[in-house]
Order: sequence, then structure tokens, then C-alpha cells
Amino acid sequence: MSDSDYFQSLCDALSEAGVGYPVLLVDHQRLVDNIRRLREAIGKDFQYRIVAKSLPSLPLLDLIMTETGTRRLMCFHLPFLMDLVSHYEDADILIGKPLPGSALKHFYTWLIEQPTRFSAETQLQWLVDSRERLLEYENIAKDLQVKLKINLEIDIGLHRGGFDDLEDFSSCLELIEHSEHLSFSGIMGYEAHITKIPGLMGGSSYALHKAKSRYAEFVSCIKKNVSTDLCELCLNTGGSTTFPMYGSDKNNAASYSANELSAASALVKPSDFDVETLVDYEPAAFIASPVLKQVNCPVLPGPELVSKTLRQLGILPSTAVFIYGGNWLADPVFPSGSEPVKVFGHSSNQEMYSWDGRPVNKNSYMLFRPKQSEAVLLQFGKIAVFKEGKIVDWWQTLSYPDGL
Repeated sequence: MSDSDYFQSLCDALSEAGVGYPVLLVDHQRLVDNIRRLREAIGKDFQYRIVAKSLPSLPLLDLIMTETGTRRLMCFHLPFLMDLVSHYEDADILIGKPLPGSALKHFYTWLIEQPTRFSAETQLQWLVDSRERLLEYENIAKDLQVKLKINLEIDIGLHRGGFDDLEDFSSCLELIEHSEHLSFSGIMGYEAHITKIPGLMGGSSYALHKAKSRYAEFVSCIKKNVSTDLCELCLNTGGSTTFPMYGSDKNNAASYSANELSAASALVKPSDFDVETLVDYEPAAFIASPVLKQVNCPVLPGPELVSKTLRQLGILPSTAVFIYGGNWLADPVFPSGSEPVKVFGHSSNQEMYSWDGRPVNKNSYMLFRPKQSEAVLLQFGKIAVFKEGKIVDWWQTLSYPDGL
């Protein structure tokens, strides 16, 4: 099936379902196929952790957890943590960024009132990036009379924060080891920079080698300072652009010691993830917006001569449409060649796009491919599920639960 025929099938399904407003659509079959590819790429040497922020929908996460067999989640947002804890009582959750102490306090205050079997002491890991934050967390844990599992963020080349000094890291391991309110659960080393390193600077292979070598240094430090067996720790790394690079290097993985990989965006493949490592993955998420009106020889406010000149110069199209909404973090993909009319300006209400001249009717849609997933999926409230030529379901996105 050509791209044009495929996109038209999405539009036909939306029309049949009577969708008359902008929606985020996920292709169920492409999603399942991408999950299979991810499962094969990770192999048996690593556990898989789903990055919930990238696919913020419980039914979507349900599907991925079922298909992969994992109960491991990575969460970046306090409201979503509350949602996940309420829904997945058996999940192992790793916080994906260092949260403010106030967020930690709020979570435990909320958790006390919840009828859940989720055990934060054994199932929730808090990410810590510095000695100062570790001390803050310990003081909060003392005040709340709870015990926190601590995962230490390490800098393996991205330079966005985390421990980069082995002595500082060792001293924090010792602090945790002797604390009544903290326990050490592992490390996380994120390396999204790897696929972005140009060849003149060594390229991705060199960057991956450097990241692995640095990670191994921290693992060696753990071996010297922590009595817990490495296989019992969460030694996390990877991301949606890099996880395939580990599964193909199993021999090195054994000495490198990371035991789990994180990913999620790759499963719907937004355009920011059009990288060599994901060449076999298919885009599975699209924005669909009804076309409201067609305009032949569009005219800008002001003298008509200006618009005529701009059309002659190709700056203003000969045919344009106004769509329902617009200005998303996404690129138009259907009809082919449509582009935002920049001289008219952006609009989140009715944005103007060039049009290929085909007649517009009540069933005309424009399709867009999101550049990212977490920044876009939440904008639509629900996700339309496309399967076997029809819209078969609507998946609710994560929300703000009671208590916030």
C-alpha cells in the first residue's frame, strides 16, 4: 500500500466514525509490530522498562506491558505517578528525573489515604542526582517516617546532571548504606546524545563506547562499596534512539553490567526519532484534523496586489485550506506537499495550509506526524485506535487525579 493510500484509509476510518474534531490516532497493528521489534532488539540480556511519559495512556501502557511481559515503568511526573500507583499495584516504578522535595512529600501524604497494595518502600525508586538532594530526601524520609529506595543518576556523557565524580558517588553510597531511611536500588545513566554525535567527533559508535566505559566505572565503584549483589540492583540505561545498539552487542553487555533498557517513543516513532537505529520501525501515531474551508487564490489582509505578487513568487499558494486547530508540534504528511502558509501566521484555532487542489468535502482531513510523543499525545485527551480499517476504540490519556 502506498503512503497516499494508507493515509487515505486513516481518513476514511475517521469519516466513518464521524470524527469532526482534531484527534490523535494510533495504528494498532504498527504499534504491535514495533513492540515485537523492540522485544527482539532487547533480547534476553536486559529487562525492559517502559517510559510512561512518552506514551501517557493507561490502555496504551496495558497493551505494551502485556506484549512485553514487563511490569517496569519509568515515571517523570508526580500526577502520573499517582495514576500509575493506583492502576498498577504490582509495578516496579523508577522515577526518571530528580523531583523536588515538595513532590516527594505530597506523594507520601497522598499515598497514606489510598486503598492500594502498592508498596512504595519496595516498588518505588526515587532518582537522586547530587549529595544535596540525597540529604534533602533523607530528612524528608525521617520526618515522614518512611524508607526510600534511592537510584543514583550518573553522567555518562549527556552532561545534563547526575554524579560525575566517583569519590562523591562513593561517599553517597556510604551515606545510603548507613542510613535508616534510605536503601540503594541502583543507577541510571541516560545517553540520548549518542546518536547525535557527528562523525568528526567520533560518531555514535565512539560515543557508545565512551558511555559504556564510564558506566562500567560506576558499576565497579558499586562493587567496592555495596554489599548487595549486582543482579538485585536496577542498573538502567538506554533510550528510544539507543536501545537497539545494546542488544546487538551481547558479549560487551556482560562486562558492561547494565541490566535493563528504557524506551517508549520508538513504539510510535515520532519524526524526532527518524534515526538510523530505528530505521525498521514504522510511524504509528498521527494527528488528524478536519478541513474546514478551501480558499482559491487566498488573499492576505491589506492590498490585494501584495497577495497577487506573493502568489506569483510562490510564497502564497494558489489554493489553501483552513483546518480545525493547528500549530501542533507536528509536520503535515497528507495530502502530500501541504505546508503551513507562514506569511499568514500560525494559529491554534484555524491554521492555513497549502493544498494540492483536490476538492474539499465534509470528509476531508489533514494528517500530521508528531515530532514527539509526550508533548503531543496529552493535548487530545483521548487516542483514537485504528485497527483493520476502522476506529475500534478510544484510549484515555493520563490525567491529574484527586489530591492535586
